[in-house]
Amino acid sequence: MRFLKQRGYFCRTCGIALHREMTTKTLWQGWWGIASFVIAPVTLLANLVARARFGRMAPPANGLRPPLDPGKPVVRRAGTLGVFAPFLIVGVLAITAKLDDSANTAAVGECLRNSGTERAPDFAVVDCRSPEAQFKVEERHEGVDARCDRERFAEYAEYAESGGRVGFTLCLSPLPEKS
Repeated sequence: MRFLKQRGYFCRTCGIALHREMTTKTLWQGWWGIASFVIAPVTLLANLVARARFGRMAPPANGLRPPLDPGKPVVRRAGTLGVFAPFLIVGVLAITAKLDDSANTAAVGECLRNSGTERAPDFAVVDCRSPEAQFKVEERHEGVDARCDRERFAEYAEYAESGGRVGFTLCLSPLPEKS
């Protein structure tokens, strides 16, 4: 993350040109960090305040050199597509979370397959109609010390995961072999 600021005495046209350039850069490059994700919108609002000030100025007249070319408006520049970056990032994260088929996403009633071994299981959620389905989640208990009901333990396979203070236990009933 970096902050850029242009100081100087600008005419209206040069100020608008500078605003368009810097705002386009912020829209394109300003989202690529955790703090930047929050700071970029604030920066864009600050740029709008500066743009309003330039808009109230009189047009340039008789300067020492010609004013800068303001170029295309911000909304017609390719860098403006960067405004969609936050939505794209959130969308990708949401889709990735939905695509997570590991056991930690399993809910009661869903089915699992074990592509690992009995000692080192590797469970994944699958469609219960699939021939890959081997177990059905009968109960899910949150917590590192969670266990399946002892009275029903004989009919369940128990699978637990924990890490630190977070964990869960799945009580699984085996499904009949499908041919």
